[in-house]
Amino acid sequence: MTDNLDQNISDKQDAVRSDAYLAKKNFDTEKDAFDRYESSEFDDDYLSDMNHLRHEMKLMMALMHESKLDDIVHLIANPSRLMGLNFIIGFVRGIGFSLAIIVMVLVILFSLSDSVLFGG
Repeated sequence: MTDNLDQNISDKQDAVRSDAYLAKKNFDTEKDAFDRYESSEFDDDYLSDMNHLRHEMKLMMALMHESKLDDIVHLIANPSRLMGLNFIIGFVRGIGFSLAIIVMVLVILFSLSDSVLFGG
């Protein structure tokens, strides 16, 4: 999982500031530090607070992963790609609108072709 996350971050290096990348690396090296302590070194309140914090952090990380926030940040950091994507989306919508108008006109003309107006 962490290798995948490292690869994901390194792929988006242009969208992620270098100090954020270094902070992630430092976090990875120090994340096991809490697990090395004996539970007898902490009082029960501190330990329950830390477990609650861990749970909240895991929940927040899951929400961030599911919301695809890194993809959104990557698009915002790359305006030319954002404009190109919006152009393509607009172009496809325009083609869809044109096809819908053509189909509606053809249906109307077909339904009127048998009417008295066209001598049918």
